[in-house]
Amino acid sequence: MKMIDRIKDRGNLTPTENEIVRYIRESPEKAVNMSLDELASTIYVSKSTIIRFCKKLGFHGHKELCVELAKELNSLGADDIEVNVSMPFSKKDTPMEAARKMMQLSCKAINDTFSGIAMGPLTELASLIHEGRPFSVYAYGENYLPALDISNRLQTLGYQIGISGIPGTNTSRALSQPSGSAALFISYSGREPMLAQCARILSEKNIPVYLISGPSASSLKRLADTVIEVGFYEPQPREVVLGSRNAMFYILDVLYAVVFNLDADKHTAMLKADYEYRRRNTESTEGL
Repeated sequence: MKMIDRIKDRGNLTPTENEIVRYIRESPEKAVNMSLDELASTIYVSKSTIIRFCKKLGFHGHKELCVELAKELNSLGADDIEVNVSMPFSKKDTPMEAARKMMQLSCKAINDTFSGIAMGPLTELASLIHEGRPFSVYAYGENYLPALDISNRLQTLGYQIGISGIPGTNTSRALSQPSGSAALFISYSGREPMLAQCARILSEKNIPVYLISGPSASSLKRLADTVIEVGFYEPQPREVVLGSRNAMFYILDVLYAVVFNLDADKHTAMLKADYEYRRRNTESTEGL
């Protein structure tokens, strides 16, 4: 999770610390160039309060926070603006303005996710799929479509990936899932009670639980054996599901690419054969 998003995600800040947050969010270019004394006098807080705030975010002190903030600011293009990820457009926007904001949100979702990818756990998951371990995929709500998409694409490559056509049957599937298999949970928030119940059932059966989820803490993260984190931050509860949807599709595209390249020649041949079959079938039906 980016440092600015880490600030937004904090829910246990004091009123004084929230003033520090407000200033950094509104004037990041000024804040990054200020000394500790200058920042303290500008926002009328003590230096010790700023240092405690920095440590809450995982930094040793003010200087380390400024270095991280500077890196993030330098990574932004000249035309970049901060997009409201909860509601990126407004009723005053022209169609072109709305289109531009949606483009910026999509780019931010993919860039943030790419920047934070931990290839270790993702490669571990891809290898397990490639080795032929049967997987059951669990998802609910807005996460179901990306889960269905990756399941179908991996099935096309010949892998044993199962997902229920009726999302509400997840608990029954967890109870009947056989030993020797594994589970992949796809949930941006990680806070769906039904999915948490499924994860508990699977853990009791010693079935490995892999989770692809957003950067915030959640019950599913605590239950999963391996977490693949999506770096794009969207506050909870969400007004609309836009950026996180793009982020989830992107990380699953990366998973597909890694699995595909583990045996690229074989998979390419399979896709070509599938294409030729569908082409011949289309030509034969057109003549009817």
